[in-house]
Parts: sequence; structure tokens; C-alpha cells
Amino acid sequence: MNRSTPWIIILGAATALLLSGCSPKAPQPGNGNGNGSQYGTEVPGGISSTGKYTGQDGVSASGIKMIYFSSDRYDVEGDQLQRIMSDLPKIKRLAAAGKIRVEGNCDEMGTDEYNHALGLKRAKAVKSILVSNGIPASRIDVISYGESNPVCTGHSAPCHAKNRRAEINKVQ
Repeated sequence: MNRSTPWIIILGAATALLLSGCSPKAPQPGNGNGNGSQYGTEVPGGISSTGKYTGQDGVSASGIKMIYFSSDRYDVEGDQLQRIMSDLPKIKRLAAAGKIRVEGNCDEMGTDEYNHALGLKRAKAVKSILVSNGIPASRIDVISYGESNPVCTGHSAPCHAKNRRAEINKVQ
């Protein structure tokens, strides 16, 4: 064995350790993250089999209904599109009076970097819907809070589902 062999082993181990820290956290059993249930079916706890919160209670600080997402997804599903459309007149009034902000949020599953990117994709998906319904893109800011802005701090599937959301607020 030559002198550089131990350093190569250490470098290889360090690289493997670093790369293993970049993958999303593994889903927890029963939280709607690929538990084998059919897409979109209901499971106990107010969440769909895909992990989307199915309650109707969430509203932003500006009084706009929150938009909920399935686990590890950023597409706006039909029931959530209906929530946006029901608030569209109110959102248009807020945008006409100034800027609005679409805030993307995630649960605690996944790395900070992954969740930040996913939250941004969620915010952009909602912005796209708003723009396609007549709100000028220049009136809409997007931001991702990743997992740093939970509305529910428990470590359960229903809490995770409530945190996978986008909020629409007036920019102060």
C-alpha cells in the first residue's frame, strides 16, 4: 500500500457521507407518502392517500384560502383549483390595490434545500394559475419558506399535510 491510499479511502468515505446527506428524508409509514393507496382516496386524519390535507379550514393572513399539495408534489389538484377560483375576485382586488405574494411551504420531510426548491415550485404553480386568470405577473411575487414556516408543529401525517401549502397574501 502506498502513502496516498489512506487519503483516497478517507476522501471516498467523506464524499459518500456528503452525498448521502443530500437526498430527501425517507417517508414515514402511513403519512400518505407512497403507502400504496390509490391516488386521491381518503385515509383517516383528514388527508388523501397522496398526503394532501383535505380540510377546508386554512386561510392566509389576508383571508385567502390556503392551497394544499400532495406529498412531494407541486401540481395544483382540481379541488385546490376550486379553492383558488372561489377566492379569485378577492385576490384580484388585493392585486389591484398593490402587490400580492404567493408563499410556498413544505413539511419537514426532505432536506432544507429540497424543501426550499419544492416550496418555490408550489408558489410558481399557483402564480401561473393567477396569471392565466387575469392577474398581471408584475403584481405577484413568489417566495419559498421551505419547511421553516409550519402552521402545525407536530410530527404526524395530518400535521405534515397541513404544512404542504401555498398562501396568498398582500405584500405589506
